[in-house]
Amino acid sequence: MAIYHLSMQIISRSKGQSAVAAAAYRSGEKLHDERTDEQKFYARNVKPETMILTPSIAPEWMKDRNRLWNEVEKVEKRKDSQLARELNIALPIELNHDQQKELIQAFTQNEFVQKGMVADIAIHRDDKNNPHAHIMLTMRNLSEDGFGKKNRDWNADFANAKENNHGYVKNSEGCLSIREQWANYANKALEQAQSNERITHLSHEKRGLEILPMVHLGHVAHDMEKKGKKTDRGQINRDRQDYNKAVVDLQAYRRQKEDHLKKMKEKEKQFSFSTDIEKTYIQKAASLVGQKVITLEDITVRHEELRKMNDRHDPIERHFHVQQQQFLNVSNYYDRVSDLEREIQQNEEKVEELKKSLNPFKLKENNMMKRRHLDKISDLESNKESYENSIEKHKESLRFSNKEEFYQRYQQFSQKKENRLNQIKYEKKQIQVETRVLLQAEDAIKMAKIREISSYYPDLKTAGKYLTYSNALKLEQYHDTAQQNQFRLSNIEQSLDANQKKLDEFKKHQKMVCIEKEHVSTMSKEVEKLGRVEKKLDELDKNPGEKAKRLVSKKARQDYEELQSEAKYGRENLKELGYKGQQDLQQQQSRMNTMEKTVVPWLEKEIKTHESNINALDTVFNAIQQATRSQEQAQQRHQLKRMRSTNINRSRNQGPDFSR
Repeated sequence: MAIYHLSMQIISRSKGQSAVAAAAYRSGEKLHDERTDEQKFYARNVKPETMILTPSIAPEWMKDRNRLWNEVEKVEKRKDSQLARELNIALPIELNHDQQKELIQAFTQNEFVQKGMVADIAIHRDDKNNPHAHIMLTMRNLSEDGFGKKNRDWNADFANAKENNHGYVKNSEGCLSIREQWANYANKALEQAQSNERITHLSHEKRGLEILPMVHLGHVAHDMEKKGKKTDRGQINRDRQDYNKAVVDLQAYRRQKEDHLKKMKEKEKQFSFSTDIEKTYIQKAASLVGQKVITLEDITVRHEELRKMNDRHDPIERHFHVQQQQFLNVSNYYDRVSDLEREIQQNEEKVEELKKSLNPFKLKENNMMKRRHLDKISDLESNKESYENSIEKHKESLRFSNKEEFYQRYQQFSQKKENRLNQIKYEKKQIQVETRVLLQAEDAIKMAKIREISSYYPDLKTAGKYLTYSNALKLEQYHDTAQQNQFRLSNIEQSLDANQKKLDEFKKHQKMVCIEKEHVSTMSKEVEKLGRVEKKLDELDKNPGEKAKRLVSKKARQDYEELQSEAKYGRENLKELGYKGQQDLQQQQSRMNTMEKTVVPWLEKEIKTHESNINALDTVFNAIQQATRSQEQAQQRHQLKRMRSTNINRSRNQGPDFSR
């Protein structure tokens, strides 16, 4: 599974460290330390995957690892100089090598290189279960010539948010924002790779977990544990695993207890808004699923289980019907073979009789008759063979070898089929009964919820029973959000009007900001355009050759006059736009930038909030109106029915009219 690990350190001379030696160890390359005149090389079993990322302003030589870190050593003069920052980051094992490389490259480029740091990355894959990256970062500003002054502003990016935003950070607790950013990058990469794993920078305490986190072993302890040698850090993890198992069991018990209490509370609420018959339905359904309390979710799950049970019956029934037809076919084949054998025997007997006949006068006739019977016998034999072949084809599938065995198998199958189909019939009946009970309980639970929600809305006092369950859930959501006890339709209408007026005001303000932004942008473009034209005119006026050219060349003169006209038009246009000079324009641009950062986001947030309020209120308003309309329609139907009944009774009482 993906794990979160991000540690950080400062590579410093005061700790006896060297930037060149550190780069050699992490990259697996042979580097020459010019300060000590030593070769630095640390052999690795698996060659690290390395890369150097540089800002656009950096000179090309900074992509040379050997020169880069030797230059860092040269520019740092103090014996306690801080040479580089380093991050050690665990890579998700759910990603392949290319995806891991893209992830660490994007994170480093966006978070460090774009701010002006040079990043030397080395990905170590010595242990396939522990892929990780080392990122060494420079600490000075860059120029085209090389390194400048130390950039103290970067310290805040790595500062300990718990304490302050100043000074240097020497531990992983200090880079909280970077830790969070890495989690975001890694989770996005895992999502793109269609992995369900996620990581978080938050501690167990902040996540509300009582379990203890595992300690990072490090490569030395990891190698020792891998070889079967126990280490202190490994023992800490084993002790914590035992402790965590006990905590998880306790947490599971607490969750079960909380779920039970929640369900009991839900049952009390259900029963307080249920009729006696509805309570019976709910209790009956709860006993069916073996629970004290039943919810709509439980009913949905049980419905799905019953559907799957019912679906399993269909293929079994089809199998029995198919096999029954096969047995019937073979039985018919055997009957037909018996009939054919009887006919063959009869024809053979007639042939024998004709052979015994000694009447010479009927010799010709007897021969003809004998030939007919023999032909008939041949046809019957052919038909018999065909049926026997058909029987042969079914022997393997129906598992019999002769006629006696077939009828024995047929009898066994018939008994098995009858028993199984009777069982299926019984199970289907039970499913129907249980489904009916579940549906009754579902309707009862929904009606209880409808009555509960209707109690919050006085306008639904009599119309509540006409409220649909889906609308009741919408009203419940609004009730939970608004956190009020009573909601009258008149108040909802007033809130709708108030929110709509506010929304219109915010949208009007937003439109004015957009118009002002467009106005400032247009003015800025016109100023830039006029500046280019005036610069060109100024160059032409200062050039004696161009002046002489205008005296003899009509085209040069026309081009110059066009530029003058363009400049004049530009000045007039700026005057109409209200341009009062460069300083005024800069003030307007500054004001616009401030509005973009503060006013515009605030307006967007307010518009979104009021649109959400209007949608919620509109949903509530429509739900209540739907219930009241349904009530009115039901009352009208009832009144019409009563009128018809009254007219029919009146006609019966008056009897037939004989006056005509």
